[in-house]
Amino acid sequence: MIKSIEIENFFSFRKSQKIALNKDSNILIGINGSGKSNFLKAIQLLYEGVVGDGFENIFLKEWSGFSSIANFSKDKVNHIKITYEFDAKIISTLVENKGYRFIQNPIYEITIEKAGSSGYYLKEWIYNKPTNKEEDPFTFLQMENGRGHISTRGKKKVGLQYYPENETGISFKTQELVLRQISDPNRYFPLFTLKNAIEKLVVYSYFDTTLKSPIRQLSSYTVEKKLLPNGENLVQILQRMKNHQTFAYDKIEKLLTDINPMFKDISFDFIGSKSLLVLREKNLNRSVPIEHISDGTLRYLLLLSILYNPDRGGLICIDEPETGLHPDMINTICKAIKHAAHEGTQVIIATHSPLLLNKFELDDIWIFEKNIDNETIVSSKEEKDFEEWENEFLAGQLWLKGKLGGTRWQ
Repeated sequence: MIKSIEIENFFSFRKSQKIALNKDSNILIGINGSGKSNFLKAIQLLYEGVVGDGFENIFLKEWSGFSSIANFSKDKVNHIKITYEFDAKIISTLVENKGYRFIQNPIYEITIEKAGSSGYYLKEWIYNKPTNKEEDPFTFLQMENGRGHISTRGKKKVGLQYYPENETGISFKTQELVLRQISDPNRYFPLFTLKNAIEKLVVYSYFDTTLKSPIRQLSSYTVEKKLLPNGENLVQILQRMKNHQTFAYDKIEKLLTDINPMFKDISFDFIGSKSLLVLREKNLNRSVPIEHISDGTLRYLLLLSILYNPDRGGLICIDEPETGLHPDMINTICKAIKHAAHEGTQVIIATHSPLLLNKFELDDIWIFEKNIDNETIVSSKEEKDFEEWENEFLAGQLWLKGKLGGTRWQ
């Protein structure tokens, strides 16, 4: 879905750095604080800014604004820039061939400019990637602080609409992305195709599985087809899969049995308009309700519900999926990651688990490290870099031996 991301002055990323992603599996490794989670935040910003709770909410309320995000280095900076290149063919597939068919890869460039001591304004440029250097890119949207132009579609013609113009009666909020605010899918057909594709991505940073967490409570009906970032709609996702995607649901039940031979099946208790997940096990008179399911089993079930859900989306990011899992569970999750990637979902995983790493190839791995200036540097390795180790060690073993980088000992 995303071919590359270029990041500048964003948390631990300082100088502009471009990371070209694999279309299937991407495994991020590195010590704590090396920048893996910050890379995932760049993807989270795209989602929240375009189709989530809004740019201002995540940038100001959650991340505390420009000074908390940009000025991690000793040099004070006045802008943050993130550029996303999308795969034109995959985007067309994600919208079920009902959207605009991009001929070249669309690129979405977001620049956040500092304004005053705590304010900011946004610059956006959405354009196609020319096939050769002599061509000029076609611009779909170019806006700065609520002013600029957007490509429009009419009856058999393409035009440009400039903003603001008195006769349009339209103005944009300057602290939200314009792509989020456009509302006419016919007039802005290519932009809505891109917007719909962005809606197909999700970042899972952390699952709260404590006793009082939303995951363990009675759950109300939702229309969501994929697991929400906090996992609170797990019951609805499993119910939907049981009713409409039985093959995937049966697979999840089998994988639970593989880990726990005493497991019988997943069931649901209905209390009024709400429902509660329970597990039935052999030789027990009563089912195990979700509030008493172990943390590891619940996290395992959450991950399986993400990766085996046919409606999982076009891009899944998971930060440290190995947390709280038995090694046997980690092996199964690796298979689930590969299943999702094989089915056409781009998967990005940040991990500290050599067991997980052992299940992937060097080409799948991105190494996050800090340089002498304490800024994130991302690199990769190839098999030819380890000809003397060929067939002797798996990727996780090479990592533990300090041969890949991304460790505290170099």
